Amino acid sequence: MSRRRQKKSGCGSAIINLLVALLVLAALLLTCGFLTFLVFPDKAPDINVLDSWLTPNPADVNLEEIEPDEGMPTLAAVAVIPSPTVTFTPSIEPTWTPRPSGPTATPIPAYTLPPSKTPTPLPTFPSKTPTPTYTPTPTNTPTITPTGPTPTPSPTRSQFPFTKSNNSPFYLQNWANNAGCGWMGVAGIVLDLSGNPVPAGQYRVHVWGSGIDERPSVGGAPDYGPSGWEQFLLNKTEVREYNVQLETVNGTAVSQVYRVQTKASCSQNLLQLDFVQNH
Repeated sequence: MSRRRQKKSGCGSAIINLLVALLVLAALLLTCGFLTFLVFPDKAPDINVLDSWLTPNPADVNLEEIEPDEGMPTLAAVAVIPSPTVTFTPSIEPTWTPRPSGPTATPIPAYTLPPSKTPTPLPTFPSKTPTPTYTPTPTNTPTITPTGPTPTPSPTRSQFPFTKSNNSPFYLQNWANNAGCGWMGVAGIVLDLSGNPVPAGQYRVHVWGSGIDERPSVGGAPDYGPSGWEQFLLNKTEVREYNVQLETVNGTAVSQVYRVQTKASCSQNLLQLDFVQNH
């Protein structure tokens, strides 16, 4: 029983599917025909054909040949349905209007160079005639031929028997004591005509100025030599000026007065002044 029902239901489904397909095909054909009549109205069927389809005439009798009788009823006039005419509205194409051209460019006039300035010629002045220069006539100059060796000028003799040495004064760093930079002084030696130290205690050195007035004895500072002398000036380095002169133990000056100046430097806090006998 189940197989028979399945067969019947399978046949029924096939018939239904076929009918649906036919209906869909008929709908497509009607749609295509309607669209064709809309697009091409001249292809539409004549209204008379439609009338023949719409008016029932089973015997196919020509109604125009039948003359109306009095006893027969008059057929009502069949309403004539006007054929639909599709009116196409022409599309209005926009008319191209040329755009107004822009303002005409005014040509720029070519730049004209200004006329070059003609240089004004400078006035010509007459050249100045040079004044003749007097040239003296050379005269014969007698030539003197020296005879013998050229005399050597002798140094000027000092009025004092002692003068300072050629390299005096000179500056040294304090080396004679342990005070270092906390000491400043003046010192030196005294030599005779032969360059030997003079006897100790025969001379003394007068030192004065800037608050100092002392006479240290020659030979009293043997650290500098047998005729060495020394005078302490200040416990710091400072620029000051002093006077120095050699004299005998009786106070007679045997050299001129020498003006010396100290320096504010720890490497130059010892000023040395040596005396040398010259006659």
